[in-house]
Amino acid sequence: MANSVRKMSNMFLIEGIFALVVGVMLLVLPAISSFALSVVVSVGLILVGIHKFISSIVRRDEIEKSWLQMLIAVLLIGVGIYMTMNPLFNMLILTMGIALYLILEGISSMSIAIQSKEFVKYWWVGLFAAAAQFVLAALIIYFLPATALLVIAVMVGVNLIFSGVTLISVYAGAKKLLTAC
Repeated sequence: MANSVRKMSNMFLIEGIFALVVGVMLLVLPAISSFALSVVVSVGLILVGIHKFISSIVRRDEIEKSWLQMLIAVLLIGVGIYMTMNPLFNMLILTMGIALYLILEGISSMSIAIQSKEFVKYWWVGLFAAAAQFVLAALIIYFLPATALLVIAVMVGVNLIFSGVTLISVYAGAKKLLTAC
């Protein structure tokens, strides 16, 4: 058991350092990173579309309306190609998607805070979170298209940094647990 935990904890350290390094790299060059991430997303759409198209052909006897799956696949491929050829448009769409996500998260946070008002002592923290999410979304939308160059890399970079720190802390906790045994 201790051997298993030791191997797992080492993987947490490696993953944590990797996530931390990639997160910092994204933040160092946010415009280039946003561009690269938007190209990865558009190429991903093409690959998913190709997979869906081939899958709908192979499974056409099992799928009732395989032509609909093929149509969706062709649309995915078309959108992916268009977005690959127009990466700035892609970055703009992804940034607007992030703003929409923040608005929806803000509504959710506000709703949960209000619903938990009766039985949660610090329910108002949810309202502050909602306000922060709304402000971030408003700033992103207000400063478009300039924010399209930064938002994607900053959001992913900050997320990777937090993930890396979390994984490294799990590693440290596992090491402490192993030395105590």
